[in-house]
Amino acid sequence: MFKITLAITAVMVALSGNLAAADKGTVLVAGAGKSGKPLIKILVDQGYKVRVLTRETADLGNGVTVVVGDVTKPATLAPAVKGVDFVVSTIGAGSPQGDNRPEVVDFKGVANLVDAAKAAKVKQFVLMSSLGAGSSDPNVMLNKIFGMVLMWKGQGEDHLRKSGLPYTIVRPGGLKDCDPGKTGIKFGTDPAVGSGAICRADVGLVMAAALGNAGALGKTVGVIGEDGTAATVLTDKFASVAKDK
Repeated sequence: MFKITLAITAVMVALSGNLAAADKGTVLVAGAGKSGKPLIKILVDQGYKVRVLTRETADLGNGVTVVVGDVTKPATLAPAVKGVDFVVSTIGAGSPQGDNRPEVVDFKGVANLVDAAKAAKVKQFVLMSSLGAGSSDPNVMLNKIFGMVLMWKGQGEDHLRKSGLPYTIVRPGGLKDCDPGKTGIKFGTDPAVGSGAICRADVGLVMAAALGNAGALGKTVGVIGEDGTAATVLTDKFASVAKDK
């Protein structure tokens, strides 16, 4: 009987160890739009506990907790970030003017979320931005047609860099809807990475690979798709990009 009890105890200890190893932490995803939804699925599939910040309640599937809040209203953010390990932001302006313009969302909204994450002592903040972010040239196409969006995204990035939070900034090229992991992904500094498009879901894979990845910290990473090349392990590809100065 004594031996049986010891054996059962050993099995229980082993199982608890495996469960602990499988618990990768809790991630708050800000935004459940075209880029947020594939990322949410990826994180759930990878074993994260996923909490999603949205302006309206929504059913995002099993394993996902929805918290209603708005990055333009700082008072709504504390409950969303409480107790999370990571914050991942996919938010972006919905129009070039009005209450949802780039200045309000891509700069001030990101800044509000960063400040809330810092107050909650999250381990890492991963921000989805855009190739060319920081450009203040009014003749650049995206700036011209969308309320100086690249300039405001750059100011949101700068707020994150100066916050003291461990961070990773991911700057994708043009976004398209397609299945993840079908082609390679080119990593590099911006503008050295070049120009091109990338699947939204592949951007999600990149952001997920940044979580808890020491090689991704303090870096701004440009990413575009590489047709004709095979998908590779993304966690290692951050090493090819230098840290921000």
